[in-house]
Amino acid sequence: MKKLLLVTAFCLCSLNIFSQEKFSADDLIGYWEPNEHSNQLVIWKDTKNNLQIVEFSTISGTALRLLSMKIKDDSLIVKTIFEERNWTTECTFTFIDKNTLQCSVKGPIDGIIIFTKVK
Repeated sequence: MKKLLLVTAFCLCSLNIFSQEKFSADDLIGYWEPNEHSNQLVIWKDTKNNLQIVEFSTISGTALRLLSMKIKDDSLIVKTIFEERNWTTECTFTFIDKNTLQCSVKGPIDGIIIFTKVK
């Protein structure tokens, strides 16, 4: 009985490890919509193969000014200024799956926003 439990536990752990997907910067490329009023994202690679991002307010349609963008570990960290309100924020985007990002926002308004890849 103990052997059966050990084998079952081992199989379940192995399945969990193999089911975890690896994500790359290329998986970020696309148009992303938030689950609430926030910013829409468009991410692409330029002609020099550098990752680019633009964020638009879902309320006013105004683009935010990008201060910095870097990939650290499995996260994309973006600092922007929303000039209409003079807000500076730092957003850390991490994958939930290939079509879903979780964004942790730090700034005048802190919170978690979920983004879904549209295209």
